[in-house]
Amino acid sequence: MNISNTQYFVVHLPEPLAPSSEITLGISYTLLSSLIPRPATISQTDRQFLTYSFSAYAISAYPTVTQKTKVKFPGTNVPDYTTTSGIKSGSGSDPERQGATYTYGPYDTAKVAPGTTYPITVRYEFTKPVITAHLLERDLEVSHWGGNLATEERYWLRNNGSQLTNQFSRVEWTLTNFQGLPSSALRELKYPLKPGSVDPYFVDDIGNVSTSRFRPSTSPKRVASLELRPRFPVFGGWNYSFRIGWNNNLVSFLRQAAADSYVLKVPFIEGPKTAEGIQYEKVVVRVILPEGAKNVQFETVEESSSNGLPGSSQIQSQISSHKTYMDTIGRTALTLTVENLSDEARDSQLVITYNYSLLDALRKPFTITAGLLTAFAAIWAIGNIDVSIKKR
Repeated sequence: MNISNTQYFVVHLPEPLAPSSEITLGISYTLLSSLIPRPATISQTDRQFLTYSFSAYAISAYPTVTQKTKVKFPGTNVPDYTTTSGIKSGSGSDPERQGATYTYGPYDTAKVAPGTTYPITVRYEFTKPVITAHLLERDLEVSHWGGNLATEERYWLRNNGSQLTNQFSRVEWTLTNFQGLPSSALRELKYPLKPGSVDPYFVDDIGNVSTSRFRPSTSPKRVASLELRPRFPVFGGWNYSFRIGWNNNLVSFLRQAAADSYVLKVPFIEGPKTAEGIQYEKVVVRVILPEGAKNVQFETVEESSSNGLPGSSQIQSQISSHKTYMDTIGRTALTLTVENLSDEARDSQLVITYNYSLLDALRKPFTITAGLLTAFAAIWAIGNIDVSIKKR
C-alpha cells in the first residue's frame, strides 16, 4: 500500500460557483517541526541559523495556471538559498530579493502536472529560541460555592535550536546580558491573562521562582500580564519544566441557561505569547466540574478565522471522577487530549454544558455538617468514657 504525505480537504462553498465566474480562497496553515538548525551546534555567543525546505510548486489537486511564493525572513542575513534556472516566467533572477522578502516565481505551471514538486531550501539567521512544549497539562477547576475558576498549567518546554558546543559559561552569559546581545537561549516568557486574573504563582521542580512580575488588569477590558523568567537560560537541546496558576471570578465564564443547566466558556489553551511562536506536541486539558455535575457535553468554538484547532472528532475526550477534600462521589472531570497544536489555538474557546441541581449543590454543605457533627459526637463520647482506676 502506498502511503502519501499529502492530505486532501473538501471545501464547501456557500453557493455554487457560476460558470466563468471567480472566487478568491484564502488558506492558512501551520507547519510544525519544519525548522532545522544549521549548524547543529554553536558556541554560546555565536549566531544561530535555521534551514527551511519547501516546494517552489505548491501542491494542488488541480492544474494551476500560474503561481509564486513569497518568503519573508525575520532579518536580511540569509547566507544560503536555492536559485532556480529556466522555470520562471519572464526574465530576472529567481528568487527576487527585496529586503528580507524573497519571491520565487511567478511560474507558468499550466502544463505542470498536479503534485509536481521543486525542492527549495533556505538558511537564515534566527537568534531566538525555537520553543516546543513537549507536554502541556492544563487544569481548570470550577467552584460554584466559591464563585471561582482556578487555573493551573504545567509545562514541559524544550528549546529545539542549536545546541552548545562547549559547556555553559556563566561569565559569558552575564556579558551577553550586560551588552544587550541577541541569544538563542530562552530568557523570559510573557503570559497574557484574562482581565480580573489574581493570585498568580510560578513554581518549578526546585520550588517557588521569584524572578517573575505580575501586572494586574487596570480595567475590565484590559488583559493582565505575567512575565516569567526561568531559573536558568534555556539553550538549544535544554529542557525546563514548571507550573503556573491563577484565579478568576467564575461569573466571567459561567452562565445559567436553565434551572439546572449551566454553560461554561473558557479558552481552550492560553499559554505564553511570543513573536516567534510556540508549538505544542501534546496538550491535555482537564476541566474539573462541581461534584454531581451530569450530562457533560463540549464543543470548540473558533474566532472569525480558523486557527488550526482540530474538530471535536479529533479530540480525545474522557469523563472521570476527581476526588478532593470532603467529597463523597467525587467531582466530574472532563479530560480532552489533542496533539500537534500551534499557539494560534490560544484564540479558540471551549464551551461545556452540564446539569447541576440544587440537591447536588447542597451535597457539600451536608457532607461538611455531617462530618462536623460526627466529630463532635465522637469527642463527646470519648470524653464520657470513665478511664479512672477504682478498687474492685
